[in-house]
Amino acid sequence: MVARITPVESISKTLQYSEEKVTQHKAEFIHMKNFLQDKNSLTYAEKVHRFQHLNELNTRAKLKMLHATLNFEPSEKLSNTQLADITDRYMQGLQMQDHPYLVYRHQDAKHPHVHIVASLIRSDGTRVNTHLMAPRLSEPTRKAIEQEFSLQPSQQKQRIRIPPIEAVQKIVPGDNIPVTQAMDRILGAVNRHYHFANLHEYNAILRAYNVTAETGSPGSKTHLHKGIYYTALDDHGNKISPPVMASQLTSRPTLSRLNEKFHQPAVNYMDNLSSIRQRIDWALDQQPETLRELLTHLQADAIEIVTPPRNGRNPHDYVYVDHRTRTAVTGNILGPAYTTSAVTAGLTQHHRTPQHKQSQQQPDSSKFNSNTPQLLSALLHTDPGGPGPDPYQQDLGHAPRRKR
Repeated sequence: MVARITPVESISKTLQYSEEKVTQHKAEFIHMKNFLQDKNSLTYAEKVHRFQHLNELNTRAKLKMLHATLNFEPSEKLSNTQLADITDRYMQGLQMQDHPYLVYRHQDAKHPHVHIVASLIRSDGTRVNTHLMAPRLSEPTRKAIEQEFSLQPSQQKQRIRIPPIEAVQKIVPGDNIPVTQAMDRILGAVNRHYHFANLHEYNAILRAYNVTAETGSPGSKTHLHKGIYYTALDDHGNKISPPVMASQLTSRPTLSRLNEKFHQPAVNYMDNLSSIRQRIDWALDQQPETLRELLTHLQADAIEIVTPPRNGRNPHDYVYVDHRTRTAVTGNILGPAYTTSAVTAGLTQHHRTPQHKQSQQQPDSSKFNSNTPQLLSALLHTDPGGPGPDPYQQDLGHAPRRKR
C-alpha cells in the first residue's frame, strides 16, 4: 500500500475533484464518518457545510483540509467494505478518527485506490499538526495496515532504474500502470536524456508524454517555497490526476535540480542548436505553403513543434523539440528567423492559393485545453514525430538536404 497526504486550502476544489469523477462514473462514494446524515441521503451542499462549519472555528490556519490517497497493488481485489475498514484504520493512525471525512473509490486507473477528504480543524477550533505527519503518523500506520490486512508492502522506497528514453511510453488514461510510477519513469528519462534551458522547454518535452510541470500560482504555498508538482494529462491536455509533488517521486525532479540543469547546458548544446537551425532552414527552403506542410518536413527530420498555452500567461512562441539531438529550444533563442511570427510570415509569402491554403493551415484548437502546451501535430491532425528511434536510421524518403 502507498499512502500520500496533502494539506490543502480549498474545500470545493478538493471535494469537486472526486464528485466530478462520480458524475462521470469514474468514481464511487463508498464511505463517510462523523456526519449526521445517512450516506445515501447526504448531499453535496451538506458535505460542504459540515466542513465549513468546522473550518470557520479557526480563522488563523490557511490549510484547513486534508486530501489523502491510499493506493494498492492491481492484484489486490478489495471490496468497498474492506477499503472502508482500511480507511478507518488509517484515519485512526493519523489521530483523526473523530474528524468528519469522506471516502471515494476512484476507477480511473487499473490499481485500486481511494481518495479521502477530511477537515483538519477539531471541534474546539484547534488544527491538527501536519508538520512531518508522513514520517510521524502515516508511515507507521501504513506498515501496520499492511500487516493487519495482509496487503502487499509498499515498494516506494526502492530507487527506480531510469530506462532508456526509447522504452518510455506516454501516460494513457485507464492504463494499468499507476500514474505516479509512470510519471517517475518519464521524468527520470527526460531529465537524464534531454536538454532544455527553461520550464517552457521542459514542458514542451513532457507534453509528448502527457505530463505537465507547474510551480503554482503566485502567492500559493508551492510558489512561495519554490516547489514544483506534476500532473498527468490526456491527449487534449486535460488533467487526469491530482498533482504529485516532485519530492514524492523517487526520481526527485525538484525545481532546485531543474534550475541547475537550466544553468548548466550540455557541452554540445550550441552544436545541437546549429543542427536544429539547419534542418528548419531546409524545411523552409522547400517553400511549404501551410503549417501542415512545414511540420511534415520537420517531422521527417525528427523535429516536433509545440505551441505554448493560449491563456495569455506564457510567452507566445513555438518550442522546437528535436528528438535527434534530444534538445528543446524556443524559437526566439534560435534567432529572429525562427520565431512564431517570422515562420508564419514566411508561410504567408509562399501561398499560391491564399484562401484555400489559409483554411488548411489553421490549427484546430477547440478540443484542446488552453492552459497547457500542445503538439502542433495534434492540432493539425498529423502523425506526431514524438519520441522514438532515431529517424536518421530509417529510410526517410525525403529529398536530400542541400549542402551549406
